Amino acid sequence: MAWAELFGPAMLGDLVVALATIGLGIWLPGLVALRRLRSRHWWEKKAGFYQDLVATLGRLKQIEDAALQHESEGGAQDAEAAMRTAWDHEEARQRLHGLANEGLVLMPPEIQEAIRRYFRGMDLARGKDSAVERQIERATVTNDALVEVIAAARKDLGVRG
Repeated sequence: MAWAELFGPAMLGDLVVALATIGLGIWLPGLVALRRLRSRHWWEKKAGFYQDLVATLGRLKQIEDAALQHESEGGAQDAEAAMRTAWDHEEARQRLHGLANEGLVLMPPEIQEAIRRYFRGMDLARGKDSAVERQIERATVTNDALVEVIAAARKDLGVRG
């Protein structure tokens, strides 16, 4: 058998088909695995972001609820405790601002709108006549934002239950 017969057009055609099959056999599963990895990584990143967001809103809710309880009981808070509470609130509020900016790509519009409503509602609460009304409004706005963010995050992540 001569070299010309061994590497004839039929053999070259079979070789091209074999190489294409091997290439697709390696490339296609690799592509599927890479997409699955990216998808899982993206989901984990979003889940971590939502966890931080909910924790921050939860911290703000704790602060607002404690302030509302204290205000409704009518007791005067000592200066050091008032400063610590104000500091904690401002720190959590700044964290929420940071998360809102960081998560523009990660958050669906429902969560972005809930955070906007939170900041708007907190600004509007300053205009209330009494301290108790102001505190009730702040606690309500914070609670509403937390509930909305949790619902939207669960929907976005596909969490049921």
